[in-house]
Amino acid sequence: MKIVILSMFSVPTGHTKVAEVLHDSIRHDYPDAEIKIIDFLSFSNPLLEKMISGIYFKWIRTSPESYKGFYQKVMMKDKEQSFFLRRISRFATYFEKKVLKIVEEEKPSLVICTHSFPSRMIGRLKSREGSISCKTMNAYTDFFVNGVWETGQIDYHLVPTEEVKETLVSRHHVSSDRIYQTGIPVSDVFKGKGTHHRPRGKKGKHILVAGGNSGLCVRKNGVKVFSRYPDIHFSVLCGHNHRLYRSLLNQPNIMPYMYIQDQEEVNALYDAVDGIITKPGGVTISEVLHKKIPVFILAYLPGQEEFNLHYLVERDLVFHIGETGDFSSLEEILYDHKEIQRKVDNVETYLSSLTGGFTDILREIQEESRQTINVKSVGGKAGIRVFLSS
Repeated sequence: MKIVILSMFSVPTGHTKVAEVLHDSIRHDYPDAEIKIIDFLSFSNPLLEKMISGIYFKWIRTSPESYKGFYQKVMMKDKEQSFFLRRISRFATYFEKKVLKIVEEEKPSLVICTHSFPSRMIGRLKSREGSISCKTMNAYTDFFVNGVWETGQIDYHLVPTEEVKETLVSRHHVSSDRIYQTGIPVSDVFKGKGTHHRPRGKKGKHILVAGGNSGLCVRKNGVKVFSRYPDIHFSVLCGHNHRLYRSLLNQPNIMPYMYIQDQEEVNALYDAVDGIITKPGGVTISEVLHKKIPVFILAYLPGQEEFNLHYLVERDLVFHIGETGDFSSLEEILYDHKEIQRKVDNVETYLSSLTGGFTDILREIQEESRQTINVKSVGGKAGIRVFLSS
């Protein structure tokens, strides 16, 4: 069994993280499987990837309201309704050829997309008879589905919520037996059932701050805000932001960390804290929901994170404390055990709705691979493919 996982960018994102999680999960259950992660845009054109990623990060940093409008008016519309997506389809041939090259060279049993763009290209190819014969899968990395994802032509869907499943069935006419409510894929490291040893004393609360590479949760408030709460210890994940890391060194109640690759180390940090301040990125949120850590949303990037926040607040899974720079409400909530427990109960309800199924898909694909034989051509006739009965 050979599996290709298509992410989008080579830089660390939630899409690449989910690709790595799926890789490790497959490797654990099927050690003999061939698995390859391909960053699709980097594979297609490294210079184009560098340009697009640069434009994206600059856009959301310098003109967030403009990007928010673009995302709502373009990315959230179905492909048939979006003028932009119809226009860009004219240039899709180049990327379709790149996808076809991957499939022809790798000859996978399954292609998994963790980003909507390669999913769209897969769908365009599959709509043409005989272009792609392998099985395909979408692994969604947010708590909603934008209009770029291909849905109808994809064989399997790993969805984060019941609402997304209902959307695929009712709006996109996807058969429910092709949809698996797995949640956003996260490492099994974060799913352990052991007792968490988070401090519960009256003082000395410990908060983890995770604002991504941009340090958004810190930039919105500044180091001075942390210094107003000397009884709270802040561990700050700085990602690859060296400037942010240096600015937080030698602060009395702050411990900064650069990007942590080791999931066990991240898990140990989760176990050590009383709560986490973070952006509503799908993967980080899913990790801490599995850990049942109180989540405080301070800031968010426009676009997908805003839609994630809507879902999380609607389901009462997180605390949205806004961007006021006042942590007094956070401090008050940390000592409100009833309110914390209410959120934990809601999280447990959400987690109990997840049904899994990824392993079942792999087992089915592996069985199909075993039951398929190629009969060599005889007397110059073309070979045929035979499916053996079980």
